[in-house]
Amino acid sequence: MSAIVSLRGVSKLFPVQGSKRTQRTEAVRAVDDVTLDIEEGTVVGIVGYSGAGKSTLVRLLNGLERPTEGQVFVKGQDISSLPEGELRKVRAGIGMIFQQFNLLKSRTVSGNVAYPLKVAGWPKDKIKPRVDELLEFVGIADKAGSYPRRLSGGQQQRVGIARALANAPDILLADEATSALDPETTRDVLRLLRRINKELGTTVVVITHEMHVVREICDTVVMMESGRVVEAGPTYSVFADPQSDSTQRFVSTAVHGTPEPDTVSRLSAAHPGLLVSIGISETAPTPLVAATFERHGVGSSVVFGGVTEIQNKILGTLTYELTGSAAAIDAALADLGDVTAVERQIPTAAPAESALPHLPAPVPANAGE
Repeated sequence: MSAIVSLRGVSKLFPVQGSKRTQRTEAVRAVDDVTLDIEEGTVVGIVGYSGAGKSTLVRLLNGLERPTEGQVFVKGQDISSLPEGELRKVRAGIGMIFQQFNLLKSRTVSGNVAYPLKVAGWPKDKIKPRVDELLEFVGIADKAGSYPRRLSGGQQQRVGIARALANAPDILLADEATSALDPETTRDVLRLLRRINKELGTTVVVITHEMHVVREICDTVVMMESGRVVEAGPTYSVFADPQSDSTQRFVSTAVHGTPEPDTVSRLSAAHPGLLVSIGISETAPTPLVAATFERHGVGSSVVFGGVTEIQNKILGTLTYELTGSAAAIDAALADLGDVTAVERQIPTAAPAESALPHLPAPVPANAGE
């Protein structure tokens, strides 16, 4: 595969006016020296907390912002310094869907989808068939004559997607496209985005702060922090072995991990055996873990955790209660330690009563009277 979008040393600075007294201007570096390739035909997730630079990066990709430094290439063309007229031609090949849908309230569903076609100068006799085709594709053909206010959030987003696909773009940018939707509707929209990628061959760039969105549909993930790319790679690799602190925090929201200390204490009270958390992955699937314990004569039962699927591969953490001789358990864990992460869960003892801070006794309301 080749890169359909490439950024080379791209930075974007926004001037910030200082106080009237000093009249100083300081630049805010929203995007900081980003070099990145987006491969054609893939789904890429760009992730980060608020202020990480994600939205600015999107506006650089479609030419709505120009880089202060560096170059942005779209389909091999450097768009960094193109005149506005040429940029409009580039944007015609880039669809955009938004968090708040941005539909025209005074137009019907058909009217919203037809609008970009009219702007692009499509012949009138070609517009309606194209609109009908798109509405059928996104699953709301029966809403063609409805107005946006009559639609649910998920239906409005489908209109937005149909509109973004009107001119058959090679690239589709989805900026927090599911943040305003409930979980079930989010899953429906994500499945639609994946279908667009698979059936139409469209490159999809998903801007999000929700790691479960990346887990569901993205081939690769790009982690941003303070305007910089701190980690990038295949989604499964990044989830399985996150390198940066930011990525580790994000991954922990979407993949089951080891129990917190208070949970370990509760589990220990209910399960007298040794508690051990085992990383589950392609190299250490649950059958291998179970077989290892059985081979060493160790009893095992899962008491916490979970396993999810990322890019058709399993990933997660399971906490087992182990019973048997200490030597057998140590041997089994040593074998597993060669292929996956193994962590013994030692319960944290509650502080003794004598160690607790003593607060002064409350003063009676009538004291001093």
